Amino acid sequence: MSTMISSAFILAGAPRPAFYDGLLLQSVAPDTVPETVDGWRNVETDGLVTLPAECFVACNQFFVPSENSAAFEKRWADRESKLKKCDGFVAFSMMRRDTGDKGHGSVPMDEATEPSYLSTTIWKDRASFDNWRDGTAFAKAHGAKPPAEQGGEKLSDLRGAKPSKPPQPLWAQPPKPIFYEGTLVISKPEGA
Repeated sequence: MSTMISSAFILAGAPRPAFYDGLLLQSVAPDTVPETVDGWRNVETDGLVTLPAECFVACNQFFVPSENSAAFEKRWADRESKLKKCDGFVAFSMMRRDTGDKGHGSVPMDEATEPSYLSTTIWKDRASFDNWRDGTAFAKAHGAKPPAEQGGEKLSDLRGAKPSKPPQPLWAQPPKPIFYEGTLVISKPEGA
């Protein structure tokens, strides 16, 4: 309780809730589903030791002006994803900020300082994320030059393909990445 009270003193005002509509979702079926007891995860803990990481979460915040929203969403919807083929991939979601508030009681969004879209990719661990980021699947998806050899595909496999010019950005500022270690993962046999 004292931790909660002391942390409230460092806040610069009341928390500002943000609500998002889910646009795109991909996931794979998990290898195992954690044991539950009466609907709760069965976790061994002593109350002193931090729980081990069960996954790695990579988020990108996008600051997209409202006049570019439709084009931004179309670009993502039309994108061919290879994530499900990547080792360690668990799930991906793209979400749009709920700017209409829909009765949630939140404060209106400031387009200049707050993200209007959020992508979240969940990986088995940090190494799986790093392998994807350093491999050709990432390079192809982001219009970058692929590394010489990573992620199961070789640069020689890509030769002969016409290099494509990356599309113009639709955001007002570059995406801001945020990373998390997931400590309690809720999964179902069919995936996220």
